[in-house]
Amino acid sequence: MEFTDLDVENAYRLLAPRPTIIVTTVNLKGQVNAAPFSFTMPVSMVPPLIAFASVLSHHTYKNIEETQQFVINIPGENILEKLWITGEKFPPGVNELEKADLTPLSSDLVKPPSIAECIAHLECEVKWIKKAGDHQIIVGEVLKVHADKNALKDGLLNAEHVKPLLHVGGVNFIVGDHLKKVE
Repeated sequence: MEFTDLDVENAYRLLAPRPTIIVTTVNLKGQVNAAPFSFTMPVSMVPPLIAFASVLSHHTYKNIEETQQFVINIPGENILEKLWITGEKFPPGVNELEKADLTPLSSDLVKPPSIAECIAHLECEVKWIKKAGDHQIIVGEVLKVHADKNALKDGLLNAEHVKPLLHVGGVNFIVGDHLKKVE
């Protein structure tokens, strides 16, 4: 192998593809927000903790600061284009689920809705938030999980069935065994 030096600011690009989620939140007025994230990971099994990173200016971050609740929705290939719409810059108070023609489902233990078209939903309550460079790391405790009955096979994600979205960068995703670009 022959190696080359890269700018350290782009080191994260080597940690790809990354699982992509849609985080749903509400503000204190009950207005729904949805946005995709690929800086995400599980951090603990007991208690079940999930982390994702957000910039301070995101409506998602502001809503989480206010309410301390969010839902992690795990999308599949069937909603890639709609996921992309949720990532557009809309003014505060605009419901991205409506803009993307996605269906909200009432959650059991938190106020933010889940997304019906997603393969799984993790209802979360904030455990802690910590500044990390130009992002904030938000760690939530998973309170409730709903999953498509075919989402797991032998206790593992049934990737062949659910076709999770893995973000490579920009408009590029790995779906199944092929690269797919959002048009």
